[in-house]
This record gives sequence, structure tokens and C-alpha cells, in this order.
Amino acid sequence: MELSRRHLLGGSALLLTPARALLSSALASEPVPTPAAAGKPIILCWNENPYGPSPAARAAIAQTIGHACRYPDDADLERLGTRLAQREGVSRDHIVLGTGSGELLRALGLRCARVSGELLAAEPTYGELPEYARESGVTVRFVPVDAMLRHDLAAMHAAVTPRIRAVYLCNPNNPTGTALTAREIGAFVDALPQDVLTIVDEAYMDFTDAPGVRSVSELVKTGKRVIVLRTFSKIHGMAGVRCGYGIAPADLASELAGLCMTSPNIFAMRAAVASLDDHAFLSDCRRRILASRARIKSELGELGLRYADPQGNFVFFDTGVPLAQFSQYMQRERGILVGRRFPPYDTWCRITIGTEPEVDNFLESLHAWRGTRRESA
Repeated sequence: MELSRRHLLGGSALLLTPARALLSSALASEPVPTPAAAGKPIILCWNENPYGPSPAARAAIAQTIGHACRYPDDADLERLGTRLAQREGVSRDHIVLGTGSGELLRALGLRCARVSGELLAAEPTYGELPEYARESGVTVRFVPVDAMLRHDLAAMHAAVTPRIRAVYLCNPNNPTGTALTAREIGAFVDALPQDVLTIVDEAYMDFTDAPGVRSVSELVKTGKRVIVLRTFSKIHGMAGVRCGYGIAPADLASELAGLCMTSPNIFAMRAAVASLDDHAFLSDCRRRILASRARIKSELGELGLRYADPQGNFVFFDTGVPLAQFSQYMQRERGILVGRRFPPYDTWCRITIGTEPEVDNFLESLHAWRGTRRESA
């Protein structure tokens, strides 16, 4: 591809634009995305937060553009690590940072391989840790979720053998959206052998509203062999920036830091610090997403479609037909991308909660697919 002189001059002008002008441009952009433009699909398949990043995070990114030629320094790393330690009520050595929580999940997969142990997980659940562990030579044991599509903790405890070195609990679970209470997880951890590590992935914890469902980071503070993972990809709306962290015993946090291959980039670290304090934005995101989640549940109930109790920013429901059939209709006829198949739930669909207009579009499309009229529109 050839670049014209105009393209080169235009690119140079952009690079030389003062940071203040770039900041103004970033903050002037529409904070609430609208449905995809004509000819482009509405993306409701990746569990993203369509309302982020927050204005404070956008400002931090814009102000950092001029420093993009520099490597992140220790001050950025320590600033974020210290801020997270304060937020979680632990000392700095209990925090490990990652390029998204996904990197920490992979590091934990490598750790399972290093200690020559097996991993226990629910089925279905988020696949990054089980899949990476298996590729690293780890035997992964799966326990089906129960009739309510929740982690079957009794069956998982029964499946623990001397070979199991780690148990993975995604809470709320992806793709089912169901959640365990802190009391249930605490009792499960107490019943495990002391050398078994419990990995609790709380990527969607900010969207929960069920009684008793809350973070179990206090288990780390009491000395349990537990690591709690959090991310800036969901409620903070920074999935494309990549920043996550773990709360873990100090020795494990240090071990995981040594297994990570990268560190968060300068934009991620500065945007994360800014986003933590943008309480009004985070609260508004939660309010909007929970309201839309309630709307989807109501419509599914009216249509007689079964769904799992959702505690994340998505809903897992039974279409009643092979998922490929439903997905093709939504994409080809309505321009909506929905979640992939999660065996053995071959007729179930995971739908991400988009903006209010996107949710309207999906619900209209759902009624059109069912051949019904949407009375509550």
C-alpha cells in the first residue's frame, strides 16, 4: 500500500496535535454509544461494557498520548498497585498486576503445570484458564453445573483427589451468569485440603445484586490459599486497554508476577487509576446494565424461554432450537452478533447487555424470531 504526501502530512499533524486538543476531542465524544451504523452488526457477544471507558479514564489516556514513546516506569506500576491495595484493604505485596485478568489466568495455568498438578473446574465455565492449562500439559477435570446452572460445589468437592492442586471458580460464572454466595465459597474453601489453591475469578462481581453474593477477597486476608482475580474489562469498560489484577497471599502474588510475560501498558495503568475514582460513571453503568438485564429477563419470561439467574452483564437463555439456527437468524436477518455455543448447552445463547437502544433492537428481533408482537415496547 502506498501513502500519499497528504496522508503523511495528515498523520504527522495528528502526532503533533497538543495533548490539550486531543483531550478536548476525547471528552467531546458521545459518552453513550448508539446502535451500530447501517451495514455494521450490533455486537452482543463479547460481554463488553458499551458505556466505557469513563470520562476520567478517557482523559487519562488522552493526557498520556504524548508519553507513548516512553516505557512505563516503576512509578506507574507502584501507583496502580498501591491504589488497588488500598481499595482491597491489603498490603501492596498481596497485589499482582496483569495485562487483563486473562494473563493472570494463563500464569495460573503455567503454575499448575510447574507443580505437576491437576485442575478442577465447572462445565461450562470461562475457558481461558482450563484451555491454557491443558495446552501446558495439565489434566483438567470438569464437573457439570447443577440443574440451576450453578457450580455444584458438593460434586466438585467429591471430585477432589490428591492430584488436584487448584480449583477454578468463576463467580459469577461465564457463560451461565449464575453466582455463589460468599458463605458458600468460604465453606467450600474450608473443606479443601490445605495444599489446594482456590482461584476465584470475579470479573463480573460489580454487576451482582443477589443476597450474599460479594467478593471473597477477605479469604486472602485470613490466610487461605485463595487468589481473587478482578479486571478493568467489564464495569470499567476497558476491555481493549487490558488491565487486571489479583489479590493473593504474598508468596503466590510474587510467584505469579514472575510467570507473567508482560506488564500493563502506560495507558492501562493511568486509565485504571483514574477510573477507580470515577464513582458516578461506574454507578451509572451498573444502573443502566441492571435495568436492561431486568428488561431482558421480563421479555424472556413473557416468551416462555428458560434462562439462568443472571448476575453478570449478560443473560444465558434457552432458544429451544440449535444455537446455530438462532445465531444465523440474528446475524443475517437482524444484524446482531450473539454468543457462541457452550457445550453441552447446544440450544442456549449468551446475550451481552448492550446500550438501551441495542437492547431494544435485540428484544424486537427476539419477538420477530418467535413470530410474536412485543407488547411492552
